[in-house]
Amino acid sequence: MVLENNVKVAGLLHLIKGHMEDENQLGHYVNFSLKQDTPCEDGRVRHDFLRMRAYDLEIQEWVKSQAEGTPIRVQGEAKSSLGSGEMYILVRNIEKL
Repeated sequence: MVLENNVKVAGLLHLIKGHMEDENQLGHYVNFSLKQDTPCEDGRVRHDFLRMRAYDLEIQEWVKSQAEGTPIRVQGEAKSSLGSGEMYILVRNIEKL
């Protein structure tokens, strides 16, 4: 059985206020979101916020040094939290667009 779990998304950096950093059995991580604005057929714009987790120290520091709304591209893996089952993207690489 071959598993492939690669995610590549782009949007705007959304910093989560108040609960940006946390820790679990895998270690210390930084929470943030990637905001995507999708036009709907009726003219409205749908705002989606995709939850991200970064365990890599260099990525954590890079995210914390960026401004809200910075255009970014993230590559990683889709995961679910062991405790809550909440879906997130485990960030393996991030870049400014």
